[in-house]
Amino acid sequence: MPPTPGNKRPLPFIGNKLEIPKEKSWIAFRKWNEEYGPILTVWNGTTPTILIGDPEIAVELMEKRSTKYSSRPRFVVAGDLLTENRTILFAPYGERWRAYRKALHLATMPKSVDTYRPIMEMEGKVLANDILTNPSNWYTASSVVAIAYGRRVLDIHTDSAYQKLARNIDFLTSINVPGAQWHETFPALRFLPSFLNPIKKAAIGFREQGRQNLRSLVEEVRKKMQQGVAPHSYAKLLIENRDKYADLDEVEFNGQPGSLFGAGVDTTSATLQSLVLALVLHPEVQRKAHEELDRHVGSHRSPTWDDEDQLVYVQAIIKEILRWRPVAILGGTPHASTEDDIFEWEGKQYFIPKGAIILGNLWSIHMNPKTYESPEEFRPERFLGDRQYPGTGGKGHSSFGWGRRVCPGAYFAERSLYLTATRLLWAFNFSKATNPITGNEITPDASMEKGYTSGFNTRPHPFPCKIEVRNDAIRETVEREAKEALEDLRVFENYYD
Repeated sequence: MPPTPGNKRPLPFIGNKLEIPKEKSWIAFRKWNEEYGPILTVWNGTTPTILIGDPEIAVELMEKRSTKYSSRPRFVVAGDLLTENRTILFAPYGERWRAYRKALHLATMPKSVDTYRPIMEMEGKVLANDILTNPSNWYTASSVVAIAYGRRVLDIHTDSAYQKLARNIDFLTSINVPGAQWHETFPALRFLPSFLNPIKKAAIGFREQGRQNLRSLVEEVRKKMQQGVAPHSYAKLLIENRDKYADLDEVEFNGQPGSLFGAGVDTTSATLQSLVLALVLHPEVQRKAHEELDRHVGSHRSPTWDDEDQLVYVQAIIKEILRWRPVAILGGTPHASTEDDIFEWEGKQYFIPKGAIILGNLWSIHMNPKTYESPEEFRPERFLGDRQYPGTGGKGHSSFGWGRRVCPGAYFAERSLYLTATRLLWAFNFSKATNPITGNEITPDASMEKGYTSGFNTRPHPFPCKIEVRNDAIRETVEREAKEALEDLRVFENYYD
């Protein structure tokens, strides 16, 4: 098998459990990859985890050999207890997983995503105006919820359905981290009664609350359809085509729009926060983007999808932010091998047993100097020209995963991120805030060690910055377009709480 870090013998029963940090394990994993090699074995209990720190190895195993590496390992808390493995994220490879993916394609295939283009553009215009009036209060939840359920999120703090969705996602991302739960090392812990088992009690509570909320949201869409006021949404399409998804029971069916929310809100929001952080720290990047946007878009309209081919530098910024500070820092949910395999790398043969966990540590992969020159630097210029990065499928990064378990909403995420990021770049200038007492500039911390959260998904800690509209002409355009968009979005404001 691939070597263990430092060639240490794992401890009986618990393996390397004591060496895996409970928080930000990806930092330790990167150090191990750099010190001991791009493919390692880490034991969490008696189950081996194959830790990958090289993009070409990730592609070789999880894409080229996808027939062997497309299942999921067992997750006791997130899988058995929280979701009962009845979601596309945790379902083992097989018929159930294919049924979930088939239903999700109704929202995530390119043709489907393109039908949501007007919603994305209108919500982006409203977001720009929200930042204009209150720069400290900006979020990106409304477009995903509108697409999933045909309802707008007017205020994330008071919308009860949104709050319940968000709390479930927060719980999931906090528990689904290697080394965070002893239940993954000793699965029998799940049999302890809830009054002796706080994490079990919490998981079951979130499961019941989540299913009730998802059922209510889908039922709300049904009521709107009966009254003829339901706008275009993923839930509406699912209901209209219910007979095509007869193999999904009600829990699974109601969970499909929730999967879209889980995949879209947290990741897009966190990526945009990292983008703003990078722009604050790299004003020269922002200036180049502004020059390109002024040249091709101007001040009297906001950017659209039709501008994408001309906004080469803006596209490079988006690729670089996905590489520089990936949200799914551990490469998403790990894969699992379904049969024994032999893998050769740099003249050495390694045995990978059936049932091994395959973890593509994105922090190691995106910071691999063999692939990216000066990987710690935020440098969009690396994506200009014809240079290709091996193991990235032409994208230049691996943020959406690999093989058959690649993020099914990748195209959806790319479209949403492009529209929102481009509009923010076009409309605003982001710079360092100043200390109100000393008058000194405040430089936010962008390091993964101190500047970012822990968990399955990671984002910057809140940081101060100054957000200013770039000129009066853009201000007028933002206000005009937002007013028009709000009129068109009124159809999404019928609620049945």
